[in-house]
Amino acid sequence: MSSQFKSGFVNLIGLPNSGKSTLINALTGEKMAIISPKPQTTRQRILGLINNANYQIIFSDTPGYIDQTNYPLHQSMNLQVYTALEDADCLLLVIDASRELELPDNFVKLLHPIKVPILICLNKVDLSTPQKVSEIENTIQHLGIPHSKIIPISAIKNLGIDSLLEEVKTLLPEHPAYYPDDILSNRPIRFFLSELIREQLFKLYDAEIPYHCFVTIESCKGVDDQLDMAVIYANIYVGKQSQVPILIGKGGTKLKELGIRSRTEIEKYLNQKVYLNLSVKLRKDWRNNESFITKSSIFQ
Repeated sequence: MSSQFKSGFVNLIGLPNSGKSTLINALTGEKMAIISPKPQTTRQRILGLINNANYQIIFSDTPGYIDQTNYPLHQSMNLQVYTALEDADCLLLVIDASRELELPDNFVKLLHPIKVPILICLNKVDLSTPQKVSEIENTIQHLGIPHSKIIPISAIKNLGIDSLLEEVKTLLPEHPAYYPDDILSNRPIRFFLSELIREQLFKLYDAEIPYHCFVTIESCKGVDDQLDMAVIYANIYVGKQSQVPILIGKGGTKLKELGIRSRTEIEKYLNQKVYLNLSVKLRKDWRNNESFITKSSIFQ
């Protein structure tokens, strides 16, 4: 290993639906986080690694900062943002440049004591105009965010990603690798399988249903030893009894479609045939259950 080897934690922060998950996928070249046009899709902090002979970058995707926390779940999500501000070697502040800039005062105040470099990624510039991007840049400069540099990008179009990655490399501290070079994430395979199912929940169901669901993998056989077919049993939990029939659909049609879509995405992810069994269960008012949120490994 080179004596000039670099390694560091690069944490992505921002408001909901700014494109953080799309960006971490673009930076790592892997599907580390699920993507949905709906805000608050990401609930947990996810690490994605890039390993090289000369460096290791540990990217960390975080939930979008919520200014008004209505549930213990929201508080748990914000806690992960606060942690990301404390343990970073570099921060990527992701901002949606296709919309008007609306950074809550409470969020901006969190950035002012930060001592590490902050790369402000103006994302979705492909959906914006040069004039709007320039206006957002001027507004950001007046916020006085310390140690910051603005970089226009489009994560979904892969515009500016290589330049951003090169900038990140220059900011990494000299340090031995934190993880073995054959690890791509800190999360187990079951986490990614449950997230792929939850991604399809966001795409298939309207309104609040996906926000009231969480997914657990009860059984997963044949993945580690690459059998011809992986056999996966998953539970989808909802918070209200009235949501059960909505999730299942008339004659089970909705749940069947969810299963087909989820199985297709899991097969792409695993590069393996999959048998997927989905069950719907009730855990009453789980989003308001502070003890469950703080103690359950599902949300940590």
